[in-house]
Amino acid sequence: MTDDLIARLSADLKPVPPMAMQRRLVLAAIVGLVIAILGAWFILHMLLGRPMGETFGGAMFWVKAGYTLAFGLVGLAALPVLARPDGRVLWPLLAAAALLLVALSLGTMNWMRTDWAMLELMGNTAMVCPWLITLTGAPVLAVLLAALRAMAPRSPAMAGFAAGLIAGGLGAAVYSFYCGETSMMFMAVWYSLGIFIVAALGAVLGRLLLRW
Repeated sequence: MTDDLIARLSADLKPVPPMAMQRRLVLAAIVGLVIAILGAWFILHMLLGRPMGETFGGAMFWVKAGYTLAFGLVGLAALPVLARPDGRVLWPLLAAAALLLVALSLGTMNWMRTDWAMLELMGNTAMVCPWLITLTGAPVLAVLLAALRAMAPRSPAMAGFAAGLIAGGLGAAVYSFYCGETSMMFMAVWYSLGIFIVAALGAVLGRLLLRW
């Protein structure tokens, strides 16, 4: 009887294409990124009047781009594993912590060379930078969480955290096109804060929305 039941339950199953989960998550990240780019252009450029690409091509622009995208890639590499019922991996937390530590170390060295000038730390936009990154990353997080609803992560909070790393990293990368700050210490503190706000938000929402 058990064999008959298994046969009936599996009779209508269709084979899943290879890498289907990975493709779905990458597609979700791309869709969210497009929405984030359009939203940033409307809010930051059209409403707030920030010029786009003010620091484009400068050394610090590429440092910010590399730093923020690194967080996104860490999350994107971990999320397909964490989205599975048997998925368990801790290296994304270690990689994110290592990225933060390197940025803070380099930022502190540069800040020390300027005799601890507060402008190096605060710039002109410290109080809004993390929140604008959160706003810019929110569409990416929303689309990724929607995609994860069709999956069964072992730890909804960890899956949400990884989705938040992707969203925070991509959101911060988009925001960097509208940011005129050129201090390493500013990036290490305020960009990192924005990314981890989105990651924490992803963990909380994942725990609530991805339970099964």
